[in-house]
Amino acid sequence: METPAERWLDVNGLSFRYLDWGGDGLPFLVLLHGIGDSAHVWDLFAREARRHFRVVALDQRGHGRSGWSRPAAYRLDDYVGDLEAVVERLAPRNPILMGHSMGALHATAFAARHPGCAAALVHVDIEPCPPPWNKKYLTGLYRDLPESYESVDAFVSRRMENSAHADRDRLLALSPHNLREENGRYYALSDREVYAHFDPDYDLRAVLPRIACPVLVVRGEDSLVLPREPAEEMCRSLPLGSLAEIPRAAHPVHTDNPEAFRDAVFRFLADHGLLAG
Repeated sequence: METPAERWLDVNGLSFRYLDWGGDGLPFLVLLHGIGDSAHVWDLFAREARRHFRVVALDQRGHGRSGWSRPAAYRLDDYVGDLEAVVERLAPRNPILMGHSMGALHATAFAARHPGCAAALVHVDIEPCPPPWNKKYLTGLYRDLPESYESVDAFVSRRMENSAHADRDRLLALSPHNLREENGRYYALSDREVYAHFDPDYDLRAVLPRIACPVLVVRGEDSLVLPREPAEEMCRSLPLGSLAEIPRAAHPVHTDNPEAFRDAVFRFLADHGLLAG
């Protein structure tokens, strides 16, 4: 399947869109994007992974084509509740979970709450406990986030600020999945309220020892969001934790250096006998 099937699931009072890359009979791999992204941010990885897994990429609440919550309910528990419902409906038997940034928090919290469920977890580039500057950063991000953009290029230019390694062509290719056009202006498909209601006081450090499955912690070599020291500390807290540092990558690891990211994830899964096909 070169392009995924678009499917829908109604849980927790919202309609969720997910991308199903096919692979009947293969182990499930559930992909969770970061804040402000959509399921399509995983397209490059999913095209490779679909040979080994039944890949499902979810638009989380308030993102992509999935429903927006009103009143706004965008805290950690809300997202983990969604993941619990999605896994129960789609992949109840030992799925592999992978999340980037905000999505990594949701996958990791899920794995801690359900120690026997996931076969493996890939936690991509975010600290399990936010640094002191995080709340101020998110508040400023919400305040400064444009209501709309005059062009697709203006949107991409803002995204380029997230990493010195960002590839403009890749970001342009993702733009149709992150924007809608109305009267000559471009609006983000993600709900602005996500930034205002994102839980800035999360702390998963105490629950890391509960995660029974193998965990790969991935950080971009130049990431400021997950520095090396907290990444190493996280691995020490995990019963089966290991660390992969991706060169020529900052926080958006999987789009900064998709080949090295893919290789690190596949190597980890192969080492644990989970790379099917």
